[in-house]
Amino acid sequence: MAQNPILDLNSPPISSLVYLKTNIGGWFFDAFLRSTHTSRLKITDHPVQTGAALTDHSYLEPQELTMEIGMSDAATSLIPGQFTGGWSRSVQAFKVMKELQAIRVPIQVHSRLGLYQNMLIEEISAPDDFTTLNGLRCTVTLREIIVGQVRTVKISSKPAVTDRANRGKGEPVNENKSILVETGLKKLLGW
Repeated sequence: MAQNPILDLNSPPISSLVYLKTNIGGWFFDAFLRSTHTSRLKITDHPVQTGAALTDHSYLEPQELTMEIGMSDAATSLIPGQFTGGWSRSVQAFKVMKELQAIRVPIQVHSRLGLYQNMLIEEISAPDDFTTLNGLRCTVTLREIIVGQVRTVKISSKPAVTDRANRGKGEPVNENKSILVETGLKKLLGW
C-alpha cells in the first residue's frame, strides 16, 4: 500500500469531519452497521475465613469497542483519495484495517457514543462469500491501551556529600612503606 495508514487528523479534508462522523483513525467507511461499546469496572475481592469475600478496591479496565463496518465497491469515498490504489475499495479497506493492526500504533476512534483515544485493533473478522463479492462486511474489535505516566521527583535538595562531611583521617601514601609491608609479609609466609 502506497498510502500511510496513520492519517494526520488535522489535515484539511479530515479535520472538518473527524469529530462529527464515525471513523477509525480518520478512515471513513461507507457504513457502520453495528457498534458495541464495552466499559467494565473490575471490583476486587479477597476471601476471608468466615463470611463473604471482602472488597477493598476497584478500577476501570481498558475500554473495548466492536464495530461492524460495510464497504461498497460502487460508492465513492467521503474523503477523496481514501481506499484508492488497490483492486477495489472493499479490498483496500480491508488492507487498511490489517495495516493499522500490524503497525500497532494507537489510533483515535470516534463514534456517536464517544471519542476513544489510544485504541489498538485487536481482532479483524471478515467473512467472504457470494454476498460480499462487490463489498466488505467486516467486524473490527478495538481495545484501549493504558499508557503510564512517568514523572521525575526530586527527593532532596541537599547533596549527598558536602565539603563539611567527615571523611575520616587520611594517611599519606608512602611507597617505601608499602614495599616494606609486602616484603615483611613474604618473609612471614615463607615465600
